[in-house]
Amino acid sequence: MIFSKPKAKKIETDRENLLEKYPSSSRYAESYRTLRTNLFFTVMEKDLKSVVVTSSVEGEGKTTTSVNLAFTIAQANRRVLLLDLDLRRPHMSSLFNLKNKTGVTDLVVKVFGNHLTQGSLDTFSVNDLIQLAKLQSRTCRLDLTNEETQVTIFFEKGRMQDAYWKNRPDSKKLANTLIREKLLTEKEAYLALGHQKKSIQRLGTILYTMGFVSKKDVSKALSVHTIEAIKAVSSMETGEFAFSNISADEVKRSISQSVDFEKLYEEFNVAGDLGLYFKTAIEAAIRPTGVENLFILPSGPVPPNPSEMVGSERIKFLIDQLENMFDFIIIDTPPVMPATDAMLLAPRTDGTILVIRSGNTDRKIIGEVIHQFETAKQPIIGTVLNRVDMKKEGYYRYYKKYYSSYYGQ
Repeated sequence: MIFSKPKAKKIETDRENLLEKYPSSSRYAESYRTLRTNLFFTVMEKDLKSVVVTSSVEGEGKTTTSVNLAFTIAQANRRVLLLDLDLRRPHMSSLFNLKNKTGVTDLVVKVFGNHLTQGSLDTFSVNDLIQLAKLQSRTCRLDLTNEETQVTIFFEKGRMQDAYWKNRPDSKKLANTLIREKLLTEKEAYLALGHQKKSIQRLGTILYTMGFVSKKDVSKALSVHTIEAIKAVSSMETGEFAFSNISADEVKRSISQSVDFEKLYEEFNVAGDLGLYFKTAIEAAIRPTGVENLFILPSGPVPPNPSEMVGSERIKFLIDQLENMFDFIIIDTPPVMPATDAMLLAPRTDGTILVIRSGNTDRKIIGEVIHQFETAKQPIIGTVLNRVDMKKEGYYRYYKKYYSSYYGQ
């Protein structure tokens, strides 16, 4: 789908509709404060962290609504991020004069796609390296080395499959552990180690294959070794690293272990902090808006494949990290009818707000959009009826009666 470029006149008009240009006592400002209150009351049972704001078709005011809603939430002393994920026509970025500035697409393609071969842990933490392998779905080995520790991690399609502590103390090596537990004799260990020198298989597999130790006992010992190796990896803060591509067969040469390596690593990685590389890059792309507590991450250059990018694991990773950095995130997306982006993003957030311009959009189109969300089991948590003509007689009489009865005027 090809979108026309937003006209300068429309951008200026939309800037005039931003809430910061209106007095806080205005009916316009009050309507957005009401929207803020209703939004958080709608989902009181859970901590609302992120929402998608979209519309059925173009020109319904979703971007202005996104910015103004963010403004009112920021006024409530929350750190709020505007995330421009309309990667087709980034109107929000244009509103803040940030179109084509470093943003989402740069992070996804250049930062998350940085295909490393070697380097220093002073620049890339172990967290960074593991996450890069995952985001790039690499099948590879990662060698980590410093004066105290040498560890190799094996990945298959980005998932951590094994960890091997190369310079493990002799007393903790597999053969000595099994001898100490009287599951292996010294003679058997000597034969197995001799065979290993001529083989590319791991020692555990050789011990089992040669019939010296049962598969169950080898797996039990290897599980302990895995825990120790992951613990050693998680404590590495200095040193060097090197990636090398390997085949899936090479990853599977050791005895299969029923261990969730990624979960195990997370348990030892107590701090759970985002790596220095990712943290620095993401923070550099986020811009202040000039409004206290309100920030924006622009879209970046328009990509050739917006739907594929929006639906990628890299975008999910980015949203997860941003949710840890901010109290609330408002995501601006393209309209639903011309693009599927909002539908792809909905499951990765806490809900969707649909903006409807009064008297503009056919009810059948609105009904079709709502049906799409219901079919995808991603119900819309709220709708905003935008640009209502309050001067019309029906609206005027209703509000005059409502406010006079409520306030006793």
